Amino acid sequence: MKTTIVFLAVLLLSFELCMAFNNQNKQIQDFDVVIVGGGFSGLTAAHYLKNKKVLVLEKEKLAGGRCISGKWNGFHYPKGTEYIGAPEQPLKGLLKKLKIKAKQIPAPTDGIAYNGKFYLGNELLNFLDYNEKAQYYKLEKTLKELADDDIEDIVFEDQNELNEYAKLDKVSVKDWLNQQNYSPLIQKFVDVENRGLFGTNNANYSMLFNIPEMAFDLPLPSSIFKSEVYSFDQGMYSIINAMTTELKDKLISEATVTNVTVNNEKSVEVSYLKHGQTHKVRTKTVIMATPAPISAAILKNEVSTKVSETLIGLKYSKYATINFFTKKRLLHETWSVSCIDEGSVVTLYDAIRPQVNANYNGKSILSVYMAPKDAYDQTFTKQSDEELLKEAYHTLNKYYPDFENEILGYDINRFEYAFPIFAPAYAKKLEVLLNDESVNGPIYLAGDYMVYATVDGAIISAKNAAKQVQKYLRKVK
Repeated sequence: MKTTIVFLAVLLLSFELCMAFNNQNKQIQDFDVVIVGGGFSGLTAAHYLKNKKVLVLEKEKLAGGRCISGKWNGFHYPKGTEYIGAPEQPLKGLLKKLKIKAKQIPAPTDGIAYNGKFYLGNELLNFLDYNEKAQYYKLEKTLKELADDDIEDIVFEDQNELNEYAKLDKVSVKDWLNQQNYSPLIQKFVDVENRGLFGTNNANYSMLFNIPEMAFDLPLPSSIFKSEVYSFDQGMYSIINAMTTELKDKLISEATVTNVTVNNEKSVEVSYLKHGQTHKVRTKTVIMATPAPISAAILKNEVSTKVSETLIGLKYSKYATINFFTKKRLLHETWSVSCIDEGSVVTLYDAIRPQVNANYNGKSILSVYMAPKDAYDQTFTKQSDEELLKEAYHTLNKYYPDFENEILGYDINRFEYAFPIFAPAYAKKLEVLLNDESVNGPIYLAGDYMVYATVDGAIISAKNAAKQVQKYLRKVK
């Protein structure tokens, strides 16, 4: 009996040693570029590098980041990012290559909700008194003039020139509006718009980086018959779906990257976990397309202290959406409504508007976007779904008194890293992230935090990173 036990123990030990030997000598796959993160930036970078041996590692089951969607009763609805402006380069070129056509959302597209009343069409600004309206038009004109003063081009294209506008970057939107003596109600409206667009309030956002979007976004009654917003057949997910289909087996989902180690200029090792097992790949370059603090945690000591501290220091807003499935279409007079009420509800969307005719009044989807009160608000992390719903009902019952009886179901989504917050003096942070040697080969950074907190910013950042990778690969070939 003892002999048998000894024999089995030796056999088991031999098997374990053999497996360990095989694992050590298992061939590690080689790539030209590994992209960490399968959100909009990561997938776009992969698209621009599709002629290289590329691998995308995505932590979630589905790629897409904020641009994910759902389906109910034959309708597609966005769970995160809702729309884009009229496609411009490089987004326009990307859509053409992917053979996707943007769909203009039917006008009117703007509305305002305040103190239990909707303000629509020609009455859009009637929540303001006579003097406040005059101030509002002045603000809209001033923002347009500032946006036309090279600011938009510099923010998106010539970021090394941002310091020319250091004065605007040092001041918050709140302080700038106060300096210009805008009324509290106008400031409150701008605050709600910023919370809806960027997930944070006026006090936490750089005036310089706020100008391009606010110049585009502030609504006017004169524009009620004109739409400047676009989506797709399946919402923003149409782009994600096209890019993931293009990648095929070059995308690995449910892959949590744990470590990136630079061996030399031609070899970087990337470790990731999938279903509890550790895997390793070798690559010449890495693009980090994850939120800044996650990139810092993965890269550890592979980047300079200055870069690491900058990445860790970048704040992200929390965000939540609730898509309510309703018995009938509740919002049909316009597409979106900004809610200037106290609380977390900032925007309502008629999610089905691009998918039905104007007279449709059957089962529908009302998208409710909920934003924190400021950059440091952790409410959505702590709240239960029941508490989140209660908060939404509190606002929606003001406008739809029988709202809860109209609901057939709902879909709640939370985004821990919804939007990078471009706080005052953000240009100094960008200067580090764009120019530091430790992130200019073989490691590169991509993401909306590198350009602007919009889809366009994510795409431009990804294209820039892809160009840098191609240049680096030619150098080390």
